[in-house]
Order: sequence, then C-alpha cells, then structure tokens
Amino acid sequence: MLSVIVLLVIIASSLVLVSKLGALTGDVLIAKHEEARILVDQYKDQGMSLPQAAPHIVEQLSGIGLNMAVFDNKGRFLAGDRSLHPRFLSPGSWPPAMLHPPTNAGSRFIMREMVGRPSGPHKEPIGFAAVNGGFVAFEPSLGVIWVALLPYWKIIVTIAVIAVALAWLLGWYFSKQALRPLQSVAEALHALASGQYAQQRFALAEGEEMASLTSAYNEAAANVASAMDERRRTEERMRQFVADAGHELRTPLTVIAGYIDVLRRGAVAEPNVAKQILNTMAIEKEHMRSLIDRLMRLARLDAETAPHKEPIDVTELLRSQCDAARRLDVDRQIDYSVDGASEIVGDRAELGEALWNVVENALKYAPGAPIHLRASRDNGKTAIMVRDDGPGMTESERMHAFERFFRGDERGEITGTGLGLAIAKRAVDRAGGDIRIDSAPGQGTTVTIKI
Repeated sequence: MLSVIVLLVIIASSLVLVSKLGALTGDVLIAKHEEARILVDQYKDQGMSLPQAAPHIVEQLSGIGLNMAVFDNKGRFLAGDRSLHPRFLSPGSWPPAMLHPPTNAGSRFIMREMVGRPSGPHKEPIGFAAVNGGFVAFEPSLGVIWVALLPYWKIIVTIAVIAVALAWLLGWYFSKQALRPLQSVAEALHALASGQYAQQRFALAEGEEMASLTSAYNEAAANVASAMDERRRTEERMRQFVADAGHELRTPLTVIAGYIDVLRRGAVAEPNVAKQILNTMAIEKEHMRSLIDRLMRLARLDAETAPHKEPIDVTELLRSQCDAARRLDVDRQIDYSVDGASEIVGDRAELGEALWNVVENALKYAPGAPIHLRASRDNGKTAIMVRDDGPGMTESERMHAFERFFRGDERGEITGTGLGLAIAKRAVDRAGGDIRIDSAPGQGTTVTIKI
C-alpha cells in the first residue's frame, strides 16, 4: 500500500514538474532568440555572411532538449535540424512580413510575436527569430523533459526506497510486538491441546496485563481440566463397575449352571433333590434379578440427565418408609418423628429409593433391633436420620460402606448386592446433599442424610 502511494506521489510530482517546464519554455526560446541575433551581428562584424556563420550559430545555440535550424531570407535551409525545414515552409507558416530582412527593432518585435506560435498542422511550438540575412527556428524536444526529470527521479526514487524499507522494518517490529501476546496465547493453546492445563498469564511488552484474555483462557483451561478429570473418574468408575458387576453376576450364573449339570446327570429323577435344586436356582435367579435391577438404577443415577427436582413433604416421606418396612417385619419396632422440618427439594423417586436402601440395610443387618427415623432442621438444612440398635460396624466397614459391591465381613448368610448404600450416596449427591455413617461395634448404626 505504501509503495502504491509513493508511486502516485512520484507520478503527480513529475506531471507538475513537466507543467512548470512547459511554462518556462517561452522564456527559454526568447533568450535563445536574443542570443541568435547577437551572434549573427558578431559574425557579420567579423565579415561572415549568414550562410557562413550558420554552422557556428547552430553549434553554439544547440543544446539538450532543443532543436534549431537556420534559414536565409528566402526560406532556404542553411544549417541545424533539417526536419524543421518542411514544417517551417508549410503553407501558412511563413509570415509574409518576414520575407525581407527586418531592422533590429522589427526583429525584436517579430521574434516576440512568433514565439510559441504553432507551425502549420503540428502541435509543437516553434520560435522564429528574425536575424540579419535570414531566420533562426527553435523547437523544444522531449530531451529537455528527460534532462529535468532524471535527476529528480533518482533523488525521489532513492528517498522512496529508503522510506518503504524503513516503513516495512518499523511495521514488522511493531506488528511483532503487538502480536506477541497472541503468540503466547497460541503456544498456551497448543500446550492445552497436549494436556497441560496449567494457569497462564499473558502481558504486553510494557507489562500491561491482558486481564480479560488471561481470565478467559484460565477459565477455559480450568473447565477443560475439570472435564478431563471427571472423564477419567467416570472411566475408572465404569471399569470398576464392569469388573464388579461381572464378578457379582458370575456367582449366581455359576451356581445355576452347576445345578443344571446336576439335573442333567440324573438328579431330575429324584423328586426331593430336584425340588431342592430348583428352589436354590430360584433364589439365585431372584438374587441375579435384584442385582441387575440395582445396576440399572445405579447406571441411571450416573447418567448426565439432571434430576427432576420438586418439593417433597418430609412427614409423608418418612411415613411411607415406615409403612413399607413394617410390612416386611410386622414384629419389629419401627417409628418416625419430625421436628421443625416441613419439606425438602429433590427428585422424589431418587431420594425415596436412597432412604429405602438405608432402611433396608437396617432391616437386614440389625435383625430384631428397633429402627428410628428422625427429621429435623440443622444449620438451615433438613437432616434425616435412620438409626438402629443393631451390632454396629467396624471402622473399616464404615469407611468402605459407600463403595460399590462392598459387603462387610460379618454378613453371614444375609443376601445382598453391596449396592444399596452406593445408590443412596449417588442419589443424595445428585440432590446436592451429603450422607454419612456413624457406627461402632455394639453401639448400633446411624445414617444421616442432609439436604
């Protein structure tokens, strides 16, 4: 762009210079006419006629950019540029008043009148100078323009080249300085793409911090790092889930497959043995179905679908859990109470299943012991506690109670999948609450849900 501007400036200034040269042409020709008259007079004083002096006059008055010719008073060519002769003699170009040698005064007058007058059909101005014995014709040529323009062009082109080079260097330097923060951002993004999520700080060369850019990048890096960490955790949970599910499902399938082989080997012919085998297979089938159902529930809770939150009446929630538990064990003491808690917000199905899994664990692992459900307000949250007076849990069991497929060492013959408390924790987490266990051997177990 700068080069185009410089070129336009050179062209415009050259046109102006040529225009100025054209304006000076008339004055130059007048000066040449005066010189021609003086030279003719000098040669005449030396005894030379115009035909004899013509070559010397041409030699002394010719110059770069100026064509001239000498004629006698009859219009015959004597010396100089012969190409001027036909135009000089073209129709209408020869002034009748100049067919005879004029006086000095007349010569000066006619000379000034004829300077710049066009010669016939040609557009180039020709100057006529009447001298003793004839006439001198002058015509400017393109040479005078080149003589004037070439030195100017050398100077202006040199200045233009230096200016363009200097502008390019300055532009390159300042653009590099201006783009340095973007280069830092590009490098940081490449690092981010390669898995480096470190926080960055971008600043200008003078030290002015690009706060908004830094904040946006670091926020993006933090989000990507968090997403990648969550992805790794999800993949780890999925791998563990698949491994544990495979292990848990293998046990009932192995038992069922073994009993099928026993039946094929002839046990089906013995009614009592066959009946016992079928009853065991039915139990394993129910266990496997329960395991698959819980795996499906856990998979739904692990999905990214947001829970359907709505107000839940706490009293009604605890009453329904107690009624369900009493139907399973009519002889056990199972009660509930509500103190200051009216409702909670969450997914009714998920929180109901979470609370039921806690109650079901108390039914299984605290046989015959009373179960108490309590709801109260605690620091702006609703706390729901399920307490049993059973044998309690060891510290190791309490620490691992929420892990998937974990079952305590003292489970005995109690059937289960090891997923109940894991489902409860996941449901409470999705509701934005937390769950904890307080237990010790011989002191019962209390599970507290806060939402």
